[in-house]
Amino acid sequence: MFLGKGSTCAFCESILRYHGLKTGFYSSPHLIEVRERIRINGKPLSKEEFARYFWEVYNPLKNYMDDEHDMPAYFKFMTIMAFYVFLNEKVEVAIFEVGIGGLYDCTNVIRKPVVVGITSLGLDHVSLLGNTVEKIAFHKAGIMKPLVPTYTVSDQPGESLNILAEKALDIKCPLYIVPSLDEYHWAPYQIKLGLSGKVQWKNASLALQLSRAFLNPKIESVSAEQDKCIFPVSALPFQIHLPDALGLAQTFWPGRSQILRLKTATFYIDGAHTPESIEACVEWFLHASASSKRRQKRVLIFNTTGDRNASLLLAPLKRCQFDVAIFCSNIIGAANESASKDLLNLMVTKDQQVRRSNVNSDAWLENGFRFNGTSSQKQMVVALPTINTALNYVNDKLVDNETDGLDVLVTGSLHLVGGVLSLLDPDHNFLLVNKTNSVSPKTS
Repeated sequence: MFLGKGSTCAFCESILRYHGLKTGFYSSPHLIEVRERIRINGKPLSKEEFARYFWEVYNPLKNYMDDEHDMPAYFKFMTIMAFYVFLNEKVEVAIFEVGIGGLYDCTNVIRKPVVVGITSLGLDHVSLLGNTVEKIAFHKAGIMKPLVPTYTVSDQPGESLNILAEKALDIKCPLYIVPSLDEYHWAPYQIKLGLSGKVQWKNASLALQLSRAFLNPKIESVSAEQDKCIFPVSALPFQIHLPDALGLAQTFWPGRSQILRLKTATFYIDGAHTPESIEACVEWFLHASASSKRRQKRVLIFNTTGDRNASLLLAPLKRCQFDVAIFCSNIIGAANESASKDLLNLMVTKDQQVRRSNVNSDAWLENGFRFNGTSSQKQMVVALPTINTALNYVNDKLVDNETDGLDVLVTGSLHLVGGVLSLLDPDHNFLLVNKTNSVSPKTS
């Protein structure tokens, strides 16, 4: 199974695991430890398993090297290792999340996947994929394969759905448009998702169709004379079974729409890093934080990296009316170095990362975003060098015994989210497979 967007992959993995299959799941990036990228039955490889498989892949590759540059780069190596692990673990289904784009992504070596999924497209990695959704759709369409069924959502932006349809016709690939989740025949179960937010309803519907296609494979044929390859999927005959309902309810994908409640603050953690996902994050945060009896002080911790437009990402966040906005790098300080070894970014210097947090802060101020409270705008914006200093600022400067606590939204970067989680939950309990949601029959 071959698709993009980690949350949809996570839904698929959970559904198929509850159908009794042994699952392998390859995703990127990791939040804290690189072993998170390769999961068996929903659980990351243990440190011992990861080390053993690493050397079983690395040593043969090294022996074949004629030059030191012959060793596959980081992501390519991890992809090779994932294939090796899944073969050795004898998984019954392997779910691969595409890295960047699709057409030239190294995961795209799978010539004949059982099924392919393309999730909602947005502007990301524009320096590599292009600065329009149509250009990005061209790259995403690269994972479509002749006669392999491909599923996607109906509300793709711009002309991107037409780009996918043209590719489908060109290579004789059936392209199916999935329905909304409320169109399914849910009786006798209630609709319950392990991941929060409206956007997850689209991802869950796509995951249901992908899982059904994997469990009931059939060879799709498209005649050469046919002038279209795009078909709607009817949801009404789709009877939801207990493994489907359990799989959706028990899906857990750390760092996405995740709530961590501490004594002094509630952290709302979401790795959104595109304009579309930030919009979804804002909707989720406003809904989730509204459950408090009275409005608590709102704090934003934000960073964005690479070629992403800070102003574009920050614009939707003004709806949250934060009392304090904190901008920091993705760096974890030396005092917590043990928590950050797999979080190091060697592609940019520390100075560059710190400067980026200042750029993000300036973008916030230049847009004149509104704050609550009586203090001046300048006092409500803070740029700090590390994640540690950002969290310390929250604890030392913002926690007030006279209030019920703080609502802290952490977003803009998955690497930022990973760093925050590594400090707030040093035992990494958040990485465990979710076991909190249950499924019960509907009651009147």
